[in-house]
Amino acid sequence: MKEDSYILFDNYLNKELSASEIISFEEKLNSDADFKQEFEIYKSLETSLTSKFENEEAEKELKNTLSKLGSKYIKPENSIKKKGKIISLLSNKKFMVAASIALVIGFFLFNNGDPVYSDFSNHNALELVVRGNNNDAIIKAQDAFNSKNYKEALKQLTVLSETSNDDTEIELYKGICYLELNIYVEADIIFDAISSGNSTFANTASWYKALSMLKQKQFEACKYVLKTIPESAAEYKQAQKLLKKL
Repeated sequence: MKEDSYILFDNYLNKELSASEIISFEEKLNSDADFKQEFEIYKSLETSLTSKFENEEAEKELKNTLSKLGSKYIKPENSIKKKGKIISLLSNKKFMVAASIALVIGFFLFNNGDPVYSDFSNHNALELVVRGNNNDAIIKAQDAFNSKNYKEALKQLTVLSETSNDDTEIELYKGICYLELNIYVEADIIFDAISSGNSTFANTASWYKALSMLKQKQFEACKYVLKTIPESAAEYKQAQKLLKKL
């Protein structure tokens, strides 16, 4: 793609062309297949740059778009032979280059943008100790949480917390459910309470408080919490990994 094409594409997408220029541009889109494909590639990249992956669905959509472009225009060797005749790739050369650039830039964006919550939210399975008459709620809570049905898991964990005195593990997993459901105030209250205590879950709660800040895009607050996690903590390596990405 040439620089003047980039400028033209950008002006069109930002509605900066005159009425006559828009007509001319759209006529070329309809009549020139090469020009149209270049525009589609550019539009995919421009969308990713302006959105900065504001949500996970946008990221997935771009990944799919770039993957389709790559599979369409970058063919393996055995796919360019047909009926004993090698088909020339010269006519598709600029599309291959453009698609390659798109894939490289897409990879760069995915790995060099701000880290996202989903990259680090790998929860340990919920495995509560069987206790008293709460077996049914325990089983339901475990099944729901481990299948990522956080709304149901929260419901069952709340039942358990009402009959269990100061069970830190139950409270921690309630906090995780709140976080997954984007109920940040409740999640942060739980994480703060646990991290300020002396239980074995204190560092884990600090880690989840950092993840809560990350999910809310409060990056400086996230850094601050991560730095409080001691080297002896099981979460220390992950905390350092996230710190390097921030």
